Amino acid sequence: MVKKLIITFFVFCSCFVFGQNDDSYKQESHWEFDVAPYIWFANVSADISFLNQTVPVTAQFKDVLKNLKMGALLHAEMKKGKWFIIGDLVYLKIAKDGTIDILSLAARLEIKQTVAELGAGYNLFNSQDWLFIDSFVGFRYFSIINKIEVNSQDLLDKTINTTDPFFGLRFRTVSDKWINSVRVDVGGFGIGSEISWKANILIGYKFSDLFALYMGFQGYGIDYEKDDFGLDLTSAGFVTGFNFNF
Repeated sequence: MVKKLIITFFVFCSCFVFGQNDDSYKQESHWEFDVAPYIWFANVSADISFLNQTVPVTAQFKDVLKNLKMGALLHAEMKKGKWFIIGDLVYLKIAKDGTIDILSLAARLEIKQTVAELGAGYNLFNSQDWLFIDSFVGFRYFSIINKIEVNSQDLLDKTINTTDPFFGLRFRTVSDKWINSVRVDVGGFGIGSEISWKANILIGYKFSDLFALYMGFQGYGIDYEKDDFGLDLTSAGFVTGFNFNF
C-alpha cells in the first residue's frame, strides 16, 4: 500500500515538474515547475542468481531499443526558494537469447524495469549565483520482472518489487546560458535492496527562459538478494532531452 501511495504521488507531481538544469534559485513566493522528457541510450548488464548458478546478461542499446516498450522517460522538479521536490520515471524492457550453462539448453531471457523516484531537497550552498550545492533524500521504487524461458516453458518468472530510501548531492554551475550539473546518490542499505545508486552528469544550454536542451551520461544500479534469488543490475548510457520551465 505504501509503495502504491509513493508511486501515485510521484505520478501526480510529474504532471507538473522537473529538470536538473535550471537557473539560480530565486527567493520567490510562488512555486516554479520544470518538465524534462528525455531519451536514454542505455546499455544493460545483469547477473541473475538462481538454481545455484549465476546467469550473466548484457545488452547494448541496439538490443534495448529493439525490444523496448516505453511507458515513460521523464524527470521533473518543482521548487520554491531553496526547497525543491524531484521525481523521475523510467521504463525499459530488454529480451536476450542465450544458453543456460548448467542445463546446456537454449533459453530466452526478458527483463522489464520500472524505476520511479520521489524526493525532496534543499540548496545548501550558493556562490554568487554560479555554483550551487543541493542535498536531497527520498524513496526509489523498483519493479523488475525477470523471465527465463526454455522450450516455451518458464524456467524462471521472478518479480522484484522493492522500495529503497536514498540520499544524495547535486552540484550545479550556471554561466550565462550554460547550465551544468552532477548528481550522485546511494540507497537501499538492506531495507529494500542491499544497495542501489544513481549518478549523472549533464551539460545544458538555455535557449530561453522557457526552453533548454541538455545531454550527458546517466547510470543506475541495484544489488538485490532475497531467499534463493539475486539480481545485480546496472543500466548506463548517454542521455539527452529537453527542459521546459513554467
